Amino acid sequence: MPTYCFHLKTGSDETIVDPDGTDLPDDRSAREHAEAIARELMAHREPRTRAWRLDVRDNDGLPCFDLLFARFDDTLSHLTPDLRASLENLCASSASFAEAIHAMKLTLLDIKATIARAEGALCLAAVMARPFDPGRTRSLATARLAVGAHHPQSRPQLRQVRER
Repeated sequence: MPTYCFHLKTGSDETIVDPDGTDLPDDRSAREHAEAIARELMAHREPRTRAWRLDVRDNDGLPCFDLLFARFDDTLSHLTPDLRASLENLCASSASFAEAIHAMKLTLLDIKATIARAEGALCLAAVMARPFDPGRTRSLATARLAVGAHHPQSRPQLRQVRER
């Protein structure tokens, strides 16, 4: 039986990864399970979660499908089909825009760390107290830059990390 992972993209700088996954018989069952998860997570907070998405992946980490929460928001049932479609498109665009901004922030952090390493200065040591890995997704809200080359007054507070 295939295992499906349901990664939650909240529209901010965060992706909540499903490390274990769920064994389901087929893609249809995975889609039904994803819809149930979306409805449960949206309950009583629909406006805040409409741009959230579930990124469903198979055993190998390959994408199966992406599920936008707005498409399953029953509080929008009173809208005309055209207006509802417009709102769903707006939520999808908003989610894509947030993901693009997040990717750009990660790229900028990677560039700053590369420049710092090239100059022999302190470089980015961690994002959320974990080693920085631009390939992984995590919140940048608590990112700590340790690029002391441009801020000499901050050097005493930072632990120096040099690439060997």
